[in-house]
Amino acid sequence: MDIVFTDRVNRILELATDKVEDHQVLTPFHLFLAMCEESSGVCEELSSYLVKGYGYNFLHDFSRSLQHFHSSPINLPLCTVPVSPEVESVFKFAAGRMHRYNQIRLNEGHLMQALLKLDPIIHSLLTEKDRAFVEKTVCSSRDLLVAMDYYQVQDSMGASTFIRRAKRADLEALLDLVEKQFGSGWIVSIRNGFQKDEISIFLAVVKDRIVGFACYESFENKKGTFGPMGVVSGERNKGLGAQLLHHCLSDLKKKNYRYVVIEGAGPIEFYEKECNAVLIPIYESHRNNG
Repeated sequence: MDIVFTDRVNRILELATDKVEDHQVLTPFHLFLAMCEESSGVCEELSSYLVKGYGYNFLHDFSRSLQHFHSSPINLPLCTVPVSPEVESVFKFAAGRMHRYNQIRLNEGHLMQALLKLDPIIHSLLTEKDRAFVEKTVCSSRDLLVAMDYYQVQDSMGASTFIRRAKRADLEALLDLVEKQFGSGWIVSIRNGFQKDEISIFLAVVKDRIVGFACYESFENKKGTFGPMGVVSGERNKGLGAQLLHHCLSDLKKKNYRYVVIEGAGPIEFYEKECNAVLIPIYESHRNNG
């Protein structure tokens, strides 16, 4: 499997591998337990939720009661220890979700979707309400917050020759790109951006071809917001997304907002690294409290 993990998933895999004892193989439950122990982003919320509901030792006690014996462990280039066949199925399912969302790195949301779908132990461990919370917290796009008082405009922005503000004449070409590459869900936001006196959309243009875009204050015309953003698959991992993001944040900083909301972020780790964005928490009581 030719899969590239995010840094967070790499840490999860390392934590899971450390849990494999002699004569054992890596199982989906090892991955789930490691996700609960990863101390950043949505995984931190997952851990907090389960600890509050069940107690700190619950998952560890549960894991010790399981016997991870498999008659036919397999080796994967992704892993440094033998894995159960179920782990290979989990990675394949997660990779399918990644490709479905037109993404290039397998993140914790893709991994958790696969674990909830395929592993009966994890499914039985969580109540229906628990699973709904986990899906909402870990597997769904999330809103993030950027503290603009601390945001620094990137020095490299002025040197970018690929990024420019959209012009009125770009509308039809951009709509066509978005429809073909990302679907119709963002069309209204694109039109909103073009209706402003100063178009609130930046474009990535390579050889006179639009290959990416980013909007601000366009989704439902909400003030102080960023998104949506997209870069065509063949031009990703080249820094264009980061440049688009910073051009938009630079404009928003000029408006003197103290905070900017990144609406419905899919690759959460990207925004955490690029602009120190933080998750807006999901507050929900555990089943035992209500």
